[in-house]
Amino acid sequence: MFHWLSEATREEIRHRPQEFLEKTPIQVSCGAEEFFAVAMAYHQIGDAKRAEQAYRMALQKNFCHLPSIYGLAMEAFRRRGGTKDARNLLKRALRMDSKAAEHAIHFQRELKYYLDPKTHGGEVTSIQIWCLQELEFLKKGSLATRFQLGKLLFEKSQMEDAIPYLKEALEDIDRSQEATEYLSYIFEHLYKGEELVEKTLELAEEVPDRSDLFFNLAMVCQHEQKRLDLALHFFYLATQDDPHDPGLRFSLEQACLELIGSYQKSAKAIRENAETHCQLMMAHIYQGSLGVAQHYAERLKEWNFPESFERQRPSTLWSKWLLPDQGLLGKTLREWFSDEGTTNNLVQLFKN
Repeated sequence: MFHWLSEATREEIRHRPQEFLEKTPIQVSCGAEEFFAVAMAYHQIGDAKRAEQAYRMALQKNFCHLPSIYGLAMEAFRRRGGTKDARNLLKRALRMDSKAAEHAIHFQRELKYYLDPKTHGGEVTSIQIWCLQELEFLKKGSLATRFQLGKLLFEKSQMEDAIPYLKEALEDIDRSQEATEYLSYIFEHLYKGEELVEKTLELAEEVPDRSDLFFNLAMVCQHEQKRLDLALHFFYLATQDDPHDPGLRFSLEQACLELIGSYQKSAKAIRENAETHCQLMMAHIYQGSLGVAQHYAERLKEWNFPESFERQRPSTLWSKWLLPDQGLLGKTLREWFSDEGTTNNLVQLFKN
């Protein structure tokens, strides 16, 4: 609550609260602002009793003095057994405050600093969440308070509850990247397999910078799901979103080499398995080895595999991201698999 004080007074109370009290005697003639400054000095040295007295004296001078109401709420939260009084005081302050969203951000952050973990344990985050949820109930929240609420719900492992608040922050350029990181982690926690892919691709449509999102999903597919073939696609999409990041390109190339190497020991399987041919074709396309990739493509066309790329799974990945791709992959597939009379008529697909 120091932000309510002038800069000079704030610095003096922060660093020399006892000296401030010695030179600032409490007098009946003092106004609400002066009593508030004295209360903050007592607050700083940990004398809750005298701090509360000074806040109340400020309210006697001005019963609408918002800083003192917030101050009393803070002291009540710090006091063992004072939660009910604290919540009532905070509700009163938020209702009266025309800048409730701005001040609630300060208040809930200071709670974490001032509440003793030994006394309150894991209760601190719950109190912070309650504070911001009360703001939502009063319809006084802002993008900043809702984003903070989403992060606190995440911290409390209330993952699903956090999603709508974090998604709203995707619209803000200053918060979008951080919100994306939180959502990516939440989705990895909540969903598995194809559902994770589908949910993440839905999220990608709302995210302005998708490279990290795709990269994280590629790593999950590669290491947790053991789906290297699927990981290739997401490494590729990450490079398309940020073509100037050499680390993304390196990860794609390494994954391509790993997949190609994994089939070198099973030449018979490569000859007889259309799905394997398709995976190797994709790996060589992503590598840029188009001559080798075309060799696999010709064999796939003889087998009429796949009957339709659009029906490949996960369906959203193919229909919304890989087939409409304007990079190397999309151009190559359109050139190789759009011959008139074949079931893989990608030209017709794009017209639709």
